[in-house]
Amino acid sequence: MRKLTYSVDLEHFEQIKSEIVPSIFTEHQFNLIHRKFSGKVLTDSEKNEFSRTVSRKMNAIYKIINKETDGIFVYGKEKIILSRLKQASNYIKKFSRKFKNMHVIITGSFLCRESYNDIDIFVVSKYEKEDYRTGKFHINYLSEDIYGSLFFESVRKLCISNKEIKKQKLTEKMDIDTFISIYQELFNDVDKKFKGVGSTLREFLLQACFIGKMSAFDSLELKQKADKILKTKNPKEIIKNIFVNSIVMGSEKRQSTAAMKRMISSYKELIGEYRQHKDYYLDLMSAFEKVIAIES
Repeated sequence: MRKLTYSVDLEHFEQIKSEIVPSIFTEHQFNLIHRKFSGKVLTDSEKNEFSRTVSRKMNAIYKIINKETDGIFVYGKEKIILSRLKQASNYIKKFSRKFKNMHVIITGSFLCRESYNDIDIFVVSKYEKEDYRTGKFHINYLSEDIYGSLFFESVRKLCISNKEIKKQKLTEKMDIDTFISIYQELFNDVDKKFKGVGSTLREFLLQACFIGKMSAFDSLELKQKADKILKTKNPKEIIKNIFVNSIVMGSEKRQSTAAMKRMISSYKELIGEYRQHKDYYLDLMSAFEKVIAIES
């Protein structure tokens, strides 16, 4: 019997029983699937029936919903260049053999842009390891807690994976204070024209989505929006507007106003101590003041 490379969410499977029995599977076949994916041992006759009839139906269903049965799952297929899809599928197979039993993901510019610097290969590992480059590939190790992060919420919308990716509950700590912190970091990066400003901006945009209660951007959308902002004459003004809009739209008024007042008080103290940076601090503070003005 061909080894299946996908899984079944048994809780969901039971919930939709009335919709698939008997229209797709018989009662007996339904129970057989349940036994199979519950890890129970099948008899020889059950194995034979599963291979001849049930697995073929399941494979056909997975084909219809664009899930490959050879261990490759594609997300955001409509945005991926067809020739890159074929290449990436081969790369996934290659690196799945290299990183046995590990979650391997390909995302980034390689999938959907004509020009790219390298091919990002993400490997989810139980242990911390250093990233490295080999030829045109950039191997990035991610810890298992990545599954509950904003970053992974973005990645899962546009990628090719050797495992099925389901929507995860967000476990990453995210609140107004963390959003203020990334806003301050980004404002400084833009002001100093730091080389890694694009990465900081993409993180800021993801946090803005969360704070503003909006759906996270996929990796292509993030790159396009970040590039567009950085090419404008005054990116700091756009960043301030995004900050203000996200806070006003998604935060509780009392909480956000109190946080803005704390930050203004803190920067006023800094201005008294570092007069040479007064203009920079006032520029950054203007977003806090605008939030208070809108919510007053």
